[in-house]
Parts: sequence; C-alpha cells; structure tokens
Amino acid sequence: MVKDKLFGIQLNDGYTRLAAEDGMMFGSIHPTIALEIMYQLHVINFQGHLYFDTFPQRSDPVKEAEYNIKAAKRFWKASQRMIRAGKLDEIMQSHDAIAALDLINDVL
Repeated sequence: MVKDKLFGIQLNDGYTRLAAEDGMMFGSIHPTIALEIMYQLHVINFQGHLYFDTFPQRSDPVKEAEYNIKAAKRFWKASQRMIRAGKLDEIMQSHDAIAALDLINDVL
C-alpha cells in the first residue's frame, strides 16, 4: 500500500519483547526475518534509504555501523540469490517448510 511513498527503512534487531526496542545489530538475532525484509524490499522494487537504529553500548560504534552495513549488503545479496533460484513461489504453494529452510540455508 505504501511502496510508492516509502522513502526509508530503519533496520535493527532484537528479542521481540512487547514494548521493548533492543536496538541490536541487523540480522544478529533473527537472520531469517532480516532475509525476508530484504526479499520484500526487492518485491516492491524499493529505491529508498536504509538506515540503522542500534545502540552500541558494549561495542565500538564505528565497528557496529560497519557490521550493520556489511550485514545489510549480505542479506540484500542473499535475497537476490533467493529470487534467482526461482523456487520460492513453488515452496510457498506447497507449504514445504523443509524446502523453505533448505532454500534459506542455501542463499545464506
């Protein structure tokens, strides 16, 4: 609904506790969700900005920013590999969880 109006996506990760924002590095807790986010951005042909909202309390902020950038690029490329594999629609239609996990593991 908002794909033409979406100009930026904030990326981070966390433990998904209600009303908590852990601000952890992108893809560090839920890599499959990070992959799905990037896949969905490909689906809508996202042309906006990606930015990070993490809290480097126990790590070097520059290194954490570098990690976030590297992780985002890695998941972006993995989502491209998933699209090129051309298997996702068939897997979704057949509700084949094992094939889905195999595909995820292959692209990551």
